[in-house]
Amino acid sequence: MTNIISKLKQACERRRIFLYGAGMYGKMLCAFMHEQNIGDVEKFIVSEAAGARVVLGREVITLEEYAAARARNCQLAETELLIVAVSEKNSEDIVRHLHNREPYNYMLLTREEWDAIGNLVCFDDIIPQKNIAVLMYHRVIDSNYNFWKLNISPLMFEKHIKYISENYTVLRLEEEWDSLVQEDKKYVVVTFDDGYVDNYRYALPILEKYHIPATVFVGTDLIDTNEMYWWDELEKILIVDKYIGEFVFHDVLYKVADLKDREKACMAIRNHIKNMGPAERKSSMSALRSVLGQEQSYNSELRCVNTSELTEMAASPYITIGGHTKSHLSMGSFHSNELLRSEIKESLNILEKKTGKRVEVFAYPFGGKEDRCDAADRIIAECGIRKTVLVRNGNVSVRDKMYNLPRHMMFEDDDIEVKMRRIWGLYG
Repeated sequence: MTNIISKLKQACERRRIFLYGAGMYGKMLCAFMHEQNIGDVEKFIVSEAAGARVVLGREVITLEEYAAARARNCQLAETELLIVAVSEKNSEDIVRHLHNREPYNYMLLTREEWDAIGNLVCFDDIIPQKNIAVLMYHRVIDSNYNFWKLNISPLMFEKHIKYISENYTVLRLEEEWDSLVQEDKKYVVVTFDDGYVDNYRYALPILEKYHIPATVFVGTDLIDTNEMYWWDELEKILIVDKYIGEFVFHDVLYKVADLKDREKACMAIRNHIKNMGPAERKSSMSALRSVLGQEQSYNSELRCVNTSELTEMAASPYITIGGHTKSHLSMGSFHSNELLRSEIKESLNILEKKTGKRVEVFAYPFGGKEDRCDAADRIIAECGIRKTVLVRNGNVSVRDKMYNLPRHMMFEDDDIEVKMRRIWGLYG
């Protein structure tokens, strides 16, 4: 901490400070410099004016605009400092861009220095305009199946929930928020995707202990089976069972000699299968098992809830059940309307029949922008769904449309206090 503060204070002394980058890194550094009394950031600079023109109360200008202002008053050049506030990957392009123009006084920070800033910045002076953070969990379990980073241990999950219960008002996703939300307060919504049995075994008792409501989005095809979701089975075959060898799958040769090869193959096959329809995906997984000489995998810890568990969860005053399609279908525009309608409507009917409750909220499987389409939105609305959620960082305001809301994915190694500070500061 001392090193980065001293470095910044020395560099910024008696200089006008501009941050090149108005995204996560720029916001983080701007707040940190303010908190540590290092000097005031005058403006943000970006390559192209594609986003907001005001960030954290400072004007956002393009490099062209900055260069033009600088040319009009050359004497100010020596008193100005640009701190490059972008990812390490993008900083190379920025520096190259700066070198190709007239000389600029600029400064780069190391990855270690960014990590230190990220762990220390508090964002205490920021009152978020978007003051609802929807959090996303998957599995609450101690397990060696975690290549996809879906696990959080029951111990860590309880730390998260305890901290949330002590610091925020927790909303139900299905509620009408307009009359509940005050502009000067921060709110959290807790959600789970996929309907793993550990949501019932481990998450539910913790939620009930702290009186925290949550929504569990359940895919229906695997209810009452011991089958694994296909991505978990893929992880078992290649990662957990430590596969070594060569095989051809869908005309691609995979040479697997070590962990790096296994991870690369696992990700490549996952991406290849992900956008398939349920019949093609099932056939592809069967073909993969055949090529590798494997039988279909079953796992009582990684299975979906059964009807009894689902019914008991739905009966809890703290649990809302949401739709998540039948087969965990990526619902992009590459599928027919007939398939989309079947996956949505039939899954909702199954959940409502099993729980005896109306389903009014829905999570898009996989949750990227490419995993939804306008046709799916229309079908979901026709079925009476009032709110839908995706998987991308971002906060929510009561003034937002309640379709395709962003969510923050939560991880085992998250320091919950630091994570929540970042959420309010970077996305509020």
